[in-house]
Amino acid sequence: MTLSGRIRLAVVGCGYITQAEHVPALLTALPRVEVVAMIDPDGARAEAVAAPFGAKAFVSFDDALSAGGFDAVLIATPAKTHVALIARAAQAGKHILVEKPIAYSLSEAREAIRIVAESGVTCMVAYQRRYDDDCRRVKTLLAEGAVGEVRAAVSQCRLTFPSVYAGYAPVVKAASDASHETGQDFRADWLIENSIHHLNLMRFWLGPVTDVHAAVYREQDHDLGIVTLSFGAVLASHHQLRGMECGEEISLYGSRGALHLSLWYPHRPYAFPRIVLFNREASTRREVILSRASPYTNELMAFLDHLRGEAGNVSTLEDSLEDLLVLKRIKDIATYTAQAQAQG
Repeated sequence: MTLSGRIRLAVVGCGYITQAEHVPALLTALPRVEVVAMIDPDGARAEAVAAPFGAKAFVSFDDALSAGGFDAVLIATPAKTHVALIARAAQAGKHILVEKPIAYSLSEAREAIRIVAESGVTCMVAYQRRYDDDCRRVKTLLAEGAVGEVRAAVSQCRLTFPSVYAGYAPVVKAASDASHETGQDFRADWLIENSIHHLNLMRFWLGPVTDVHAAVYREQDHDLGIVTLSFGAVLASHHQLRGMECGEEISLYGSRGALHLSLWYPHRPYAFPRIVLFNREASTRREVILSRASPYTNELMAFLDHLRGEAGNVSTLEDSLEDLLVLKRIKDIATYTAQAQAQG
């Protein structure tokens, strides 16, 4: 189904990521998009976030669906609610942009894929890094052979929430011995919430994960993790150091040189993007200069273009399921390793 004209959008979830990222992106996208509804269980928060758009505020998605008047929905709620909301939206014929991860269980992710396929609506997963100008430039540079044949990759994710975060939403840390809900393959921790971005991005650049070699997963605090894996002939390591600093870097090493990417945190002004290329033969380094827009703005524009039939969907539900399958392998290997060490 291809849309034309101004696309009418409802937003479900008015917490931190909506206020810090999606609202600025939506304001930038005016008048290509019209925000007609903001939905949040906290009615006062829904009204406050709706105000800049002159949108209606609702405390439930069902109430918004009953009122109607929109073509698509942006789902920015906790992941455990995603599949139910995807199902309601798809069955109502609404196109969907949903935050990652799509679910905490493989079975629910597959159910979401089935429902969307049967309904005929579009569903795009909000992996904003795939729409990041620096990340897209890296993909082009690799295709052009800027570092030759890629042989190795090293990624680090060091997430520290800014102090203003508490003003948007409370930070709730899971108890160290808490088991995840029945039927769920993951809990809300670094693996599924943060590392998923790096794994998705490296798949975007390097192709599918072909093997997971080792994984260390700190169950007691969920903040530390080291993973080694392969993308075909490329050996990669991922390091999660949550809460220790703020910044994300990925380095790619090839037969002709190396590429170092510092990722942008749009809502954290103390982390700036940078691409540096090293040429091994000439022993030179140069910074790649490019213009940049917010990845969230680019992501929203790509969603609108796709609904108009002007662009493809590069972050599908099916592709997102691949991330969950890799993460499940990582978690299983880490659990097996921890059990083997405990048994001596």
